[in-house]
Amino acid sequence: MPNPPARVTFNPNINPQFNPNINPKANVSVNPMFDPWINPQRNTCINPKINRSLDPLYTTSLNPTANSLLDPKQTSKFSGLRRWTPDSELIGYIVNTHNKAVLLLFAKDLEWTGFAVDNNRQGYNIFDLGGEWKSYLLKNAAGGLNEFNLEGDWVAFIM
Repeated sequence: MPNPPARVTFNPNINPQFNPNINPKANVSVNPMFDPWINPQRNTCINPKINRSLDPLYTTSLNPTANSLLDPKQTSKFSGLRRWTPDSELIGYIVNTHNKAVLLLFAKDLEWTGFAVDNNRQGYNIFDLGGEWKSYLLKNAAGGLNEFNLEGDWVAFIM
């Protein structure tokens, strides 16, 4: 298993505390609380409760319980992306779907925990399996994604 980049905590390409361009607390244009176009509660096109084609619970081709090709416990086909804490501890895996607007999130034990929907602005919104918006992903300067809770705190990165 590949290791995360060394010294992520001090890497300005990943850590938003050192790079205001990728920090939603410093750059409101990447913060869905201030930009209605990337907020699924204000933009119905990116809200899976309204746009059911983005919801794996309603679209069986996106659901890993109905489509074994998307379940990392049943197949070796997986995107290779991993979720890490800011301290570089592995917390899960990302699986790409045929719909490029939807990613599936799995815990370290390969249990399906949620899904992410493209916000059409170089990021994603993360929903739990109940369809509740929980967090969001923004591109970082290292070619990966940073995960933020709804308060804008950096909680993970994906590479």
